[in-house]
Amino acid sequence: MTTIYDIAKAVGCAPSTVSKYLTRNGYVSAELSERIAQAMLALDYHYNGLASQLSKQTSNRIGVLVPFLDHPYFQALITAISVAAAAQGKEIVIMPTAYHPLQERRYLSELTHQLVGALIVTSHALPTAEILNYQRFGTLVFCEDLTETTVSVVRANRTAVLHQLFTRLQATASTPTGLLLIRDPAVSRSTQEIFQAYQDVWGSAPAKTAIQYGCHNFQEGQAGMRQLLDANPQLSTVVTESDATAAGALTVCQQAHRAVTVIGQGNQLPSQLMQFSSIDQSTTAMGQAAVQLALSQHPATRQVKFKINWR
Repeated sequence: MTTIYDIAKAVGCAPSTVSKYLTRNGYVSAELSERIAQAMLALDYHYNGLASQLSKQTSNRIGVLVPFLDHPYFQALITAISVAAAAQGKEIVIMPTAYHPLQERRYLSELTHQLVGALIVTSHALPTAEILNYQRFGTLVFCEDLTETTVSVVRANRTAVLHQLFTRLQATASTPTGLLLIRDPAVSRSTQEIFQAYQDVWGSAPAKTAIQYGCHNFQEGQAGMRQLLDANPQLSTVVTESDATAAGALTVCQQAHRAVTVIGQGNQLPSQLMQFSSIDQSTTAMGQAAVQLALSQHPATRQVKFKINWR
């Protein structure tokens, strides 16, 4: 295998000069850089960047722990993180988990072994306390409303917005609101927040017949909506966790000639085209803040604001 010593011998320079050229850490003249590049091509030399990162115990890569790649919220958040990271010259490693604890632990081990220098946690199944144990190996950033002060957090006013949403729906709806959700509250912080806001406003927990889980895309929104309509003939309002789910639910209502107000989340193209209300989750601001914190040396908290776009 060709080494930098072979390149240096072919060019007639010191191995340290080749190293400076490869790492961009030090001055190498344009003329010498061109000769090194030509020698690398001629000798079929490939720079082992990962080995260099491991030897220096640093990484130019930021991992993003994400449950799904087919959910609009996570798609938008990953896009925002990728754009913000590229502007800082950093690489993004997307780590889809499907909420499997074993897979999350495997990705966390990449932080342990310095394969990523920081890890942005967008959502997770593992207990927060277990994930925090990995903080000694690199920077952790949580995109959720944690009260933990020893780790970086991007926090949103989601709870306040949910209270605002359910308060308005209660004032206009003739029956309690139905819910099309992704996961059970036993394993989902976001579902817990929805349930708590619902109970605070309505005075009781949502009825089991008014909830459908496993709804995170258009088709599942359709299926869940059919179940809700069958179980709740008088249903007049439904809250979902994405615009895609809401769009699927709304098509079912339209086909059944049912006047049901459907609320989405994401404020994306489906809600704009179909003119239903949606919670703007400020994914661009959240992604930018997450990258800034991932590159910081000290734990901090950034606030972003959700808002409801009523239509």
